[in-house]
Amino acid sequence: MKKTLIMAAAALLIAGCQMSNNSPAVNDTESRRGDTAVNQEVAAAPIANYPKKNQVAEVYQGQPPLIPHKADYKITTKRNNCLSCHKPKKQTLPMTHVEEGKVKGQLYQCRICHLPQADNLVQ
Repeated sequence: MKKTLIMAAAALLIAGCQMSNNSPAVNDTESRRGDTAVNQEVAAAPIANYPKKNQVAEVYQGQPPLIPHKADYKITTKRNNCLSCHKPKKQTLPMTHVEEGKVKGQLYQCRICHLPQADNLVQ
């Protein structure tokens, strides 16, 4: 009997602690859409405009060159579509990227350093 009474008191104590007043009210929640209503139409972002002739300017010294074209190519261990254009006989890679006629292993994933850059950024 004494054991049951202690267990019941402990359960009530735990339940009382669980019912604190610290939970936020429902009207305090914020939508990830901000002030835009769910049924309101939002204009799509403009299609990216990649510079054809000029290279995108560097932001800091030593920055890897930005890619002036769309670059959503799939890179696997067997195929790197970037290399279909950027081969030693076409548009050369820098010598720092090449070892014994092949792209160095740690530099095979081009998109780690080089990112596509459009000239019509959405603010």
